[in-house]
Amino acid sequence: MKKEMNCEDGVCEVPNLSQEENLNLTTAPTEKATLMYFGDPMCSWCWGITNYLDRIKTEYKETFDFELVLGGLRPGGGDAWTEEFREMLKSHWGHVHDASGQPFDYSFFDRKEFNYDTEPSARAVRVIRDVAPDKEWAFYKTLQRLFYAENKDIQDLNVLESVCIELNIDYQSFEPLFLSEGYKKLTYQDFVKSQQMGVRGFPSVVIHKGEEYIAVTMGFADYETMKQRIDNIMAD
Repeated sequence: MKKEMNCEDGVCEVPNLSQEENLNLTTAPTEKATLMYFGDPMCSWCWGITNYLDRIKTEYKETFDFELVLGGLRPGGGDAWTEEFREMLKSHWGHVHDASGQPFDYSFFDRKEFNYDTEPSARAVRVIRDVAPDKEWAFYKTLQRLFYAENKDIQDLNVLESVCIELNIDYQSFEPLFLSEGYKKLTYQDFVKSQQMGVRGFPSVVIHKGEEYIAVTMGFADYETMKQRIDNIMAD
């Protein structure tokens, strides 16, 4: 039985992946700590945390490297576009707006059909990691804004092309990689990495410090909460 999407209490839970794949996550101690963010472009609480995390990322840029790990909220989608499903999403969006102030375009729910498949948008970000790595975070944030605040279908190639144009990324390099089976597999490697590290919901923020992985937040948190936690971790 397919697990229903659950985005209550500040976190969007992820279902177990059916694909079996093992990754070697053994890493050498790092000289500079890494701020790891586990998120998904179509995760509403991830949209909620974005401005706060963006501020953290900027403020601590000399302290941390930054790594975005794509979580795989709902790869493949498949949920029937029923009134019940739409009302569940509306409820989640309302909670996120109340907690974060982030805008939402509720005309999204006027769509006659929609497959809430989160894999294509994650794959698009994964391609940008290789094509224009310095723009990966900006690309991810732009997809979020277009989906949640402007009711754009970020699975659509025309929308993805517009983002590439906006960020001055070569779309002709992007498209064949996005459509390839190879990048679907690379995207699933991110999903598997999240699960193998024990991340069961998004957004999650983790510090990789030396040989340790220390949680900053497993779920939504505002700037002050994350800052206090980070300062405590780095003081140890």
